[in-house]
Formats: sequence, C-alpha cells, structure tokens
Amino acid sequence: MGDGEAKRLRLVRSGPNFAMLECMSDDILQRVIKVVAEAQKLPIEKVTVDSTFEELAIDSLDGIQLLFHLETEFDINIPDEAARQVRGIKELAEGVEKLVAQKSA
Repeated sequence: MGDGEAKRLRLVRSGPNFAMLECMSDDILQRVIKVVAEAQKLPIEKVTVDSTFEELAIDSLDGIQLLFHLETEFDINIPDEAARQVRGIKELAEGVEKLVAQKSA
C-alpha cells in the first residue's frame, strides 16, 4: 500500500465456499462520495459506500451529470457501456479506481 494511500479491505464472495479480500483505495472512495454529495446537493454523511442510486434519488439524467463530474475530478474517460451497469456508490468507486489505475499504468 505504498505512497501513503490508505486501502479499504472488504470481503468479496466469489463462490459458495470461497471468499477473497479485495482492496479499494480509501482516497478514491472518499473523493467519489464527495463528488456525488456535491453534485446531488446531499449532506456528505448521507452518501456511503453502500448507498444505491435509488436510495439517493439519482435518476439517469443525474447519472450523466455525475459521470461528467467524476471524469473531471479524476481526469478519466468513463465508457458509456460501463456507466450503464453501475447502480451504487461501491460499483462507481470500483470503476473509477480501475480507470485511474489503467491511466497510470
């Protein structure tokens, strides 16, 4: 976990009797939460890693605006197809993290 960046470990099930740990950058997660809260004009404490777009009243038009904000914040390009499949903050942060990692590779 170099560069002083915190990682959030979470348990991911990938089979009936098998589980693995997956890391998510805490910095990226917090930045995604901040962008979502600001774009939706929500209190930041209402947006959590487990929040769904439905719970946050994010419709398709809001989702498009969110993508623009995230692309600007992280200097990435989010593919339309990938964006259509995202339904919550956790998936959004994971997708952003992958794109940031690909960009720096």
